[in-house]
This record gives sequence, structure tokens and C-alpha cells, in this order.
Amino acid sequence: NYHKVTRGVVEQSRREGKSSVAKLDCLDLDLDRTYTLKEFEDINEQLKTQTLEIGEEPVDLFELDASGKLIPMPQTPFCKETVVAEIEAFNFETGRGGRTIRAPDVAFTPYHIYRTLSEEQRWTFQGQPFTPSFVVEVENVAGGRGTKFNDLDNKFRSAYFDYHTSVQLGWLVDPQNRDIWVYKRRNNGTVGRRKRDWNDVDGGTALPGFTLDVEEIDEIISVGRSQSLQTSQTSRYTCGC
Repeated sequence: NYHKVTRGVVEQSRREGKSSVAKLDCLDLDLDRTYTLKEFEDINEQLKTQTLEIGEEPVDLFELDASGKLIPMPQTPFCKETVVAEIEAFNFETGRGGRTIRAPDVAFTPYHIYRTLSEEQRWTFQGQPFTPSFVVEVENVAGGRGTKFNDLDNKFRSAYFDYHTSVQLGWLVDPQNRDIWVYKRRNNGTVGRRKRDWNDVDGGTALPGFTLDVEEIDEIISVGRSQSLQTSQTSRYTCGC
């Protein structure tokens, strides 16, 4: 009877949105267990102020797969930050009301959809699911060869452009190898993919008025690399190595 009563109390607490379990520590996680959406959000919130390493690799945040398992996302490279920042700046300056999230690297939701969302939908992963109209992934995919490219290509086709979503445009941007793949939903519902040269690309009807300026990206990355090299040389001279 004790076990039945205890189980009933726990189930009731869960239904009421309460938890008797101590708060999770993002620095002491079991990646083999499953997590709730609330636990997932709490962990990522902690990572904003704490540093976690897995296998000596810094982790910025986690994604959550369909089974509730945490997927570590490595620290964001400078090249990726540069592309994301350029798109985010447009999103902010135009006041279009889009929301930037980290899975994918950038996602844009038009204002007429954004204003209909609940607070849970805007600021958490709770609430009725919705999808953006424009998504971007920034990654080194070695010129479109290998497992990483195939995984991302499948992610665009089967996840972002699933027939249940409203995604119309997607970019896979590889600033290190200077490649861009553009994904579009065709009128018949299928997904088209086209590889572009490293030239400016515009947002079309999904993000009207925006053009990704690759020359600006190259310039920022070049400056960043130069500063990193100078810092490295200064440190070497200082320690007498």
C-alpha cells in the first residue's frame, strides 16, 4: 500500500507541474537517461553561466532528441558566430519580430505568426508546436562530402522541410570552405537543393529585404584570425617559449 500511495503522490505532483526531485546540476549529467522539456530548459539555462566540458570539448548547450536524450552541442566556432550575427542583426534592426533559436543556428518567424504565439511558445519549448519559415545551419561540411554533410542534408529534408512544417527556405552555410546550399520547398511539396558559389544570397520572399553579404563575413573572419594570431604570438613571447 505504501508503494501505491507514494506512486500516486508522485504522479499527482507531476500532473500539477511540481517536482520533488532536487534541481539538476548541469555539470553532473547522465547522458544515458531521458529528460523532460522542463529539465532540458533548466540545464540550458544553467549553461549560460557555467562551463561544461565533455571529452575535453566545451559544450554551449544541448538539443533534445525525440526520445528525450540530451545531445551535446559543441562551443560555437567564430566562423559560425559571424554568419549568425549578421542575420540576427538584420532581424533586430528591421523589427520584424522574428525569434532566433539555436536549433537550427538561426530561425525566422514572420511577425504575423509571432504575434499569435503564446508566452510559452515564444520563450520556452512548451506549448503548441510551431515552425519558422526560414532556417539556417552554419557548419564546416568539407565541400559537401562526408557524414556531416549527409546528416545535415537529411536534417533539412526530413525535419525542417517535413510536410507538417511551414519552412519555405533554408541555407546551409560553410564559411570555411566558402560554400552555400539553398533549400526551397517546391509547389508540389518536394524539396529542392542547389549549391551556390560563395556570392551574396538574398532571403527572397521568406526574408524580404535581406541579403547575406559574404564579403563582410570574409572580412570579419579575416580580422578574427589575425587577432588570434597576434594574441598567440604575444603569449609566446611573454612566456619566453
